[in-house]
Amino acid sequence: MPAFRCDETAADEQLLAGIHPLSGPVNPDFSTKGSLPFAAMKRAHVKELRDTRSDAPGAANNITKAISAMFAWAKDAELVEVNPANGIKRLTSGNGEGFHTWEVSEIVQYEKRHARGTMARMALAIFMFTGLRLSDAAIFGRQHITQVRNKDTGTWEKWIRIKPGKTDKSKVRKEAIVVELPLLPELEDELSFAPAGNLTFLVTEYGRPFSENGLGNKMRQWCDEAGLPGCSAHGVRKAGATVAAENGATHEQLKAIYGWTTYQQPDHYIRKARRRVVAQSARTLLVFDRNENENVPLLEGVDESGTKKYKKPN
Repeated sequence: MPAFRCDETAADEQLLAGIHPLSGPVNPDFSTKGSLPFAAMKRAHVKELRDTRSDAPGAANNITKAISAMFAWAKDAELVEVNPANGIKRLTSGNGEGFHTWEVSEIVQYEKRHARGTMARMALAIFMFTGLRLSDAAIFGRQHITQVRNKDTGTWEKWIRIKPGKTDKSKVRKEAIVVELPLLPELEDELSFAPAGNLTFLVTEYGRPFSENGLGNKMRQWCDEAGLPGCSAHGVRKAGATVAAENGATHEQLKAIYGWTTYQQPDHYIRKARRRVVAQSARTLLVFDRNENENVPLLEGVDESGTKKYKKPN
């Protein structure tokens, strides 16, 4: 991204000369600051920078957010009067629903490519059976598994207890949200392959914990190896929420599992699940009788009035 300097005179001179504000000579004295005057930056220029990553909507939106944050600071410091990034719409994927939600067939395809005991297979299980985000899956380890006593049966059960990083600095809550959910047998089985002594279950080939971006890139590689270029780590999280909703999960249950704080987030999955259930139950209503309007020939010995005809015996 080009850097901009605060030089309104230079900005006016460039605009009058017809020089595009996003192109210009490198400033040899201030190479890190750049030679382009940010006072000349307009909404069109922000969109142009955003669209350089139109292939990745998330990255494109992050560019807009970064520019907006920079100009918000500059406006507060009275260096500029307008934030050119204000009101610029976020990019979405082609279906308008963000990351692609994995289908069951895609999960099976991924599992066929990556055998049990591999990091790739363990990562899928963690995303699928915990609903953790990338940042939280990267730090997920044995320290997040605890024993909880079941009040009904009196037995001890293994539970996952983790504080999602995304909600640590919530502006609407004094305390960060803590996600607690049972450790499912399917996930426990996959985690049994994790090497002992590591701080996290998922580690690099060098035995070190992944960074958030590193795990995202690795998951991208594993999906590509399985022939799933449209799938991502976040899409597995969405698949888990979809399955839970279709199995009858309530708003409160989904909020508890995924660390959501509003009803709007689980409502999306519940409404979608209900539509699918209703469509499933109504599938036979689309079938029509092709013989409905055909005339049925009268049986022999029956006249049109419905009276049976009898032949007199000889």
